[in-house]
Amino acid sequence: MKIFSIGALALTVAALAAAQDKVTVPLANPSQPVTVKVNQVNGSITVVAGKAGEIVVETGASQKTSRRTPEPPPGMHRIGGGRDGVEVSQEGNVVTVQTGRWGMGGNTTLQVPANSSLNLTSVNGGPLDVTGISGEIEADIVNGSIHLKGVSGTVVAHSVNGGITVTMDKVTADKPMSFTTLNGKIDVTLPGDTKARLRLKSERGTIYSDFDVKLEADGKATVDDGKGAEAKYRIRVDRSVNGTINGGGPEYRFESMNGNIVIHKK
Repeated sequence: MKIFSIGALALTVAALAAAQDKVTVPLANPSQPVTVKVNQVNGSITVVAGKAGEIVVETGASQKTSRRTPEPPPGMHRIGGGRDGVEVSQEGNVVTVQTGRWGMGGNTTLQVPANSSLNLTSVNGGPLDVTGISGEIEADIVNGSIHLKGVSGTVVAHSVNGGITVTMDKVTADKPMSFTTLNGKIDVTLPGDTKARLRLKSERGTIYSDFDVKLEADGKATVDDGKGAEAKYRIRVDRSVNGTINGGGPEYRFESMNGNIVIHKK
């Protein structure tokens, strides 16, 4: 296992003391897809497509973890100490990022190869923001929102208190996906030719789609004629309903306790 770290003792130059931590990690097997794992308590996680063969990690204090720097004693100046730091470990083509003291975290930005798979977890702050990645994406946050833009592959997204917004350019055939939140709106855009079986549930909300959703016989729902403001079909859901688009396929789960669900056709 290779470990790349930047901590309070590693940087003691005054000009860098207030800056972000940054580390570039060359991949052990650059020709193979990489899996990147980030697990932190506080702060946002932003992931964008970068160069092949390397991962760039930058971190800075989140609002919850930032502290006011005390004034130095008379006649002295600050040269270091009190940095949150970042540690990146690599085993095979799995790269794990830990930020802040004991994984407490901060705002983390990553540049990864476009064909990476992601496993992102945060508790407070957010958002989890991913752009231009093609792979298996898992995003989980307790207090915060999830934004996935121009992604391809598969998605499993879950938030307790926050909305989920996803725009997919391509989906992996025959692979299930899941979009769930307790409190928040779910807004997902899928390619128009997506084949899927939809499992839909909204306890205190309404589900909209401009796909031609073929409801299954046991679904407890009524379908309006498409004059709703947001989409072609307006589906009023009692508890849950199942249906298919484009003849059916893998199961896509959409579930919100308190919030609308909108499924767009791209």
